Amino acid sequence: MVSWSEGSYSSSSSDSDVNNPAPPTILCVEWRGLAADLSTRCEHEAICEKYVAFQSVDSGRRFLGCAQKEGPKCGYVEWVDPEWPPQLKTTLGRLWDMYEDENKLRLSDNLANAEGNFKVLKEKEKMEKDLRFFKLDFAKMVAHKEQALAELGSTKIALTDLKEELQKKSISDKSAINIHQVFRAKAEKDLELMKKELKLMKHEREKTMKDSDEVMQEMEKLMQERDELKKDKNKLEYMIGDLFKHKEETKSKIRKVRETLDGFE
Repeated sequence: MVSWSEGSYSSSSSDSDVNNPAPPTILCVEWRGLAADLSTRCEHEAICEKYVAFQSVDSGRRFLGCAQKEGPKCGYVEWVDPEWPPQLKTTLGRLWDMYEDENKLRLSDNLANAEGNFKVLKEKEKMEKDLRFFKLDFAKMVAHKEQALAELGSTKIALTDLKEELQKKSISDKSAINIHQVFRAKAEKDLELMKKELKLMKHEREKTMKDSDEVMQEMEKLMQERDELKKDKNKLEYMIGDLFKHKEETKSKIRKVRETLDGFE
């Protein structure tokens, strides 16, 4: 097993790999910065930088790579540490498989929850759209009823004026009594019809108010569903936070394994 001291560097041409991209890395205070004291140069003919791999069975292995900060890196990799023993590689591979399986499972659950939330939001948008159309229809219906009530009031005023006029004529001319009776009968008949129509309109108005109460109940239900969606959103955020926490715990387990293995040196 290799030592992590600065003087332990030794590599050969077989340790370099320029065909594959450099692996992901992890910060290590013992092995970082430019390797100015080494003769190794990347494809840019520049001084290499010290890295520690953090990927699958190569986790913890030191290597030299391109130090370019701006522009594309050349992908040069020269391993400082040899490959880990088979037992350690098996352990690291198993840990990474467990970590990736857990990530896939959590992502699958999150995707299913997101799809469910998306369907609920779509249904909510449709209900809100239908509610807007209902409000418009309800407003039109109320306007028509108000107009009808206004016309009924005008009719009553006209009938009152007609009665007063007939009364004046009956006083001035007794011969017009028969005509007055005819008009009065007709007016009373029209008034009765008006009363029936007013009663029917009152009944329709009460029915409309009842429908309005049902709409308000539906709106309260929508508000409750919105609150439940907020709770689901918070739960999803907690799940994502737990996923990152689990990732940190996995990294901590890998570091503990590395420290245990270093203790057997």
